[in-house]
Amino acid sequence: MAWDGAPPLLADASFTSLAIDSRAQHDQPSPEDRGPARRARGLCTAPPDRWRPRPRLGRVIAWIVGALGAFAVLVLAAWWWVYAPRPCEPALAARVVHGEVVVDGRERTYTAVVPDRHLLDAPMVLVFHGAGSDGAMMRIFTGYRFDELAVERGFVAIYPDGYQGTWNDCRLMSAYPARTENIDDEEFVAAIVAASATTLGTSMERVFAAGLSNGGHFALRLATGRPDLVRRVAAFAAAYPAPENNGCTFSGAPVATMFALGTADRINPFRGGMAGAFGRKLGTVLSARDSAAVIAERNGITAAPVREPFTNSAATGITDTTRVTYPDDTAPVILFEVHGGGHVVPNPAYRMPRFLGATSRHLDGPLAAVDFFLG
Repeated sequence: MAWDGAPPLLADASFTSLAIDSRAQHDQPSPEDRGPARRARGLCTAPPDRWRPRPRLGRVIAWIVGALGAFAVLVLAAWWWVYAPRPCEPALAARVVHGEVVVDGRERTYTAVVPDRHLLDAPMVLVFHGAGSDGAMMRIFTGYRFDELAVERGFVAIYPDGYQGTWNDCRLMSAYPARTENIDDEEFVAAIVAASATTLGTSMERVFAAGLSNGGHFALRLATGRPDLVRRVAAFAAAYPAPENNGCTFSGAPVATMFALGTADRINPFRGGMAGAFGRKLGTVLSARDSAAVIAERNGITAAPVREPFTNSAATGITDTTRVTYPDDTAPVILFEVHGGGHVVPNPAYRMPRFLGATSRHLDGPLAAVDFFLG
């Protein structure tokens, strides 16, 4: 079959190509259509003939201001979490004495607050700090309440300093230096008791121990294995280790024990489980209620616990504290449940940093401990 010219399909394609080329040639702007004049006539939306960088100084300044503002917000948030106004040290009729003893070739130190008018054979209250702290900081963390109570009640308050800021407690999973190096903190306590009896005239029989966190766990260790050293103990923010995490052996002698635990404690869980802080696991602990129940059973208490709302401060309103008492004439067990409380020693004089949780104003923890110790 003969074709006149190109086949229809090719002809159409050629025609289309020619049409496009024709439009392309037609659309080429004349010199007068280029640049602003062409844009004014609406013939194109292309950028101008030569590059003009957009002003960026304002955006750079805005970015810098925004970054500085975000940084300031982060700094303020961090400050808000860690800031805790330090209480003023009260002027008391007492002297602050710094002592030292040598245990296993190491010099160990402590601070004693000695009332001016304390009697010979006065009771001694040992107050153990938490991990990473020392005796001086523990005075602050407790709002100097043990100092004040020492003057009011006639006992000597002693704040020992842990080995590298830590104590060798019962928890097998603890990686604190005192635990991993098996420091003999029990002998340290025995040395303090003996030295204080000699230099300050304190009693060697009426010795009591309170502690916060790692210090509270060490107080529990003393109650478990050294009833010859302490008569009663009070543990703040420290539940009893679970069996798989407990490296201590019960001596068989009951020791009166007090717990004060916050329901919102993120380091020592109120309901039990894995304890720890800042990525460091410290092993499992019993719940607050199981801790009290286990010690009550160990002390031979068969009576049912008594629950009641509790406050021992001047705070007003509905109390946030419940006292659970396992009654016994010799070795009672008391649990203070602080609803919404954190990893702190509750007291009316000092609020711990917010990252540790809330501090109750209804429970004066040091006063509760001293009442538990001395009646």
